[in-house]
Amino acid sequence: TRPILDEIGLDLDASVTVGGALLTEVATGKTIDYTTIAFEVALEATRWFLERGYTVLWLRDASTAGFDGYLIDAPRRHPAIDRWFEITPCRMHKLTKLPDDGQPPLRITVVDEIEVLETVSAEFVRAFNGRLTSNVIRVPTYGFTVLEAFDAVVDKWYGIEKLCSRWRIDPGRTVAVGDDVNDLPMIQNAGLGVAVANAKPAVKQVAAQVVAANDEAGVADLIEQLLRG
Repeated sequence: TRPILDEIGLDLDASVTVGGALLTEVATGKTIDYTTIAFEVALEATRWFLERGYTVLWLRDASTAGFDGYLIDAPRRHPAIDRWFEITPCRMHKLTKLPDDGQPPLRITVVDEIEVLETVSAEFVRAFNGRLTSNVIRVPTYGFTVLEAFDAVVDKWYGIEKLCSRWRIDPGRTVAVGDDVNDLPMIQNAGLGVAVANAKPAVKQVAAQVVAANDEAGVADLIEQLLRG
């Protein structure tokens, strides 16, 4: 991220990651701010998934925990999980029981086929409405689909608002670009909400502007257009 910001002349010091739950320093990777799921709620949600046979991933703040999270193993372990760890150097601690250290996660994730997760998601929302927020999203970089859950207040716009406060920027002057349902809050709330051409229909429907697909330099062209005024 830092080389890209330097190239386009933006002297920014932080980035929003983990769906808005984590703010980090770009240069050092150190944590600035984070929002976790309440530990007891995280345990309840994990039990809910384990009862359905799912392997559950807990993501922690690595800069404070010293590792990336827990893999709570179960029979329904999708092969994509192992592919994920082959591609991404995560420091995950494998468990065969619920975590008992009292340290809550930033995010809870399960992996499955999209048709299955959409049904599971509907049940999950009914069970945890008001306590957790969740999305079913495709991760094109790794070629699989996840159901991810966060504390009820967390989404990408939540993280952007925190950065706006840090930088004293009017949120109405922000630009948000996205392609999936977890991008909806920031596209709906930013000063300019933009969808790429390959975005899901729901995202393009709420966007003020649609640019070329992300593999056709749509975002790069938009940034150039904005910088030129």
